Amino acid sequence: MARLPIRMPKMSMTMTEGEVSTWLAEVGDEVAAGDAVCEVMTDKVDMEVESTAAGRLVEIVVREGMVDVGETIGWLEGEEDGLGDLFADDPEPAAEQPEADAVPEPGTGTAAGLGGTQADTAVPDDAVAEPVDALTPDEPPQPAAPTRPPAAVPRARALAREHGIDLASVTGTGPDGLVRVPDVESHADRASASTSAPAASPQAASPLAASPQAASPQAGAPRAPARSGSPRAAMIRAAVARKMVESASVPQFTVWRDLRLDHADRDRKGVSWTTVLLRAYTAALREVPELTCRWDAETSSPVEVETLSVALAVATGDGLLAPVFVEPDRREAADLDRELKQVVTAAATGRLDPSYLGTASASLSNLGGLGVDRFQALVTPPQASVLALGSVRPRPVAVQGGVGLALTLTAGLSVDHRVGDGAHGARLLDALARELGSDA
Repeated sequence: MARLPIRMPKMSMTMTEGEVSTWLAEVGDEVAAGDAVCEVMTDKVDMEVESTAAGRLVEIVVREGMVDVGETIGWLEGEEDGLGDLFADDPEPAAEQPEADAVPEPGTGTAAGLGGTQADTAVPDDAVAEPVDALTPDEPPQPAAPTRPPAAVPRARALAREHGIDLASVTGTGPDGLVRVPDVESHADRASASTSAPAASPQAASPLAASPQAASPQAGAPRAPARSGSPRAAMIRAAVARKMVESASVPQFTVWRDLRLDHADRDRKGVSWTTVLLRAYTAALREVPELTCRWDAETSSPVEVETLSVALAVATGDGLLAPVFVEPDRREAADLDRELKQVVTAAATGRLDPSYLGTASASLSNLGGLGVDRFQALVTPPQASVLALGSVRPRPVAVQGGVGLALTLTAGLSVDHRVGDGAHGARLLDALARELGSDA
């Protein structure tokens, strides 16, 4: 029996340490592949750490407390080194198993939630195994490698178990075919539609339908009581501090524009303003690709990204989180709205799917729900822009022959001046106005 290390996993690009909070298995317990063995808390998420191999837990090295990424927190005794992407001592080639320690960046073409698929790792036609009779006596046939469970984030595994879904039947849209929560939800929806003659009600469209409390999320609205003294609050505060110190070294400017939303309000059909504005901002970014670039300090030049993604600032009881949405403008508004509500709720409870923790191309911060009319947001490196949105409310506007009322908001776009100039910011806000049907 091999002695296999259980290591502190790396759950996001910025994670350097995590806190072991609870062990779900004890020394002597038999652990099956896919079983959660402990819970780890970071500055972004609480995550159940799962085993991808069967064996017996023989030692708990760190019962609770802070541990650096990669350090051993326990030992499992099993048949093979199958602890996979979260624990692997010597990472396997990416074509065989995705590696969570190298969380892909959405802007690099292997985005969190997009990127490679199972097809990307297909064996080429000329890489066919030699027939057994062609082997020499010195090369005995090798036994087939044990079949491993499909790579999936813990929440997706739990949801699949809850609905009796075989993960092997789910097509993963994450890096190297990683199965994410939306993948399981879509599979469950299709299975439900094929077995039910009546159409599902809108409320039942998702297995994880948002609660009524999450019906109209505002990205800046707290969802849980403040816990300023909690370990995660301290970690989040430290992470924000590091990023803002880095942001202070970026030359940046802000351009402003008042937008009229009467047209968008007529067309949004109950979808939250955050969803409408997130889709419109992403679509506008496509028209000004200069502001989707990242500044490369080594080459002193902007670098283009392949996949467009936007981080949405979410205020939680412990601090600010920014889940990343990949190409949200190419999603149906209603589908994105459901996903956004679920993500906001998950972020507030510390149960955010790790596939939302990649590096974004740009950010959006909406404080309108907290009554803020206008504010300036700071660029988060390596992103080149951030859009700050105030409250949506009727305001006096000039109309032909006098003054009237219109539904408006003030948008402030902050731009990394190394990547773009004022004209780029103006073009982006103009594109945003067109996306929203604004004539302000």
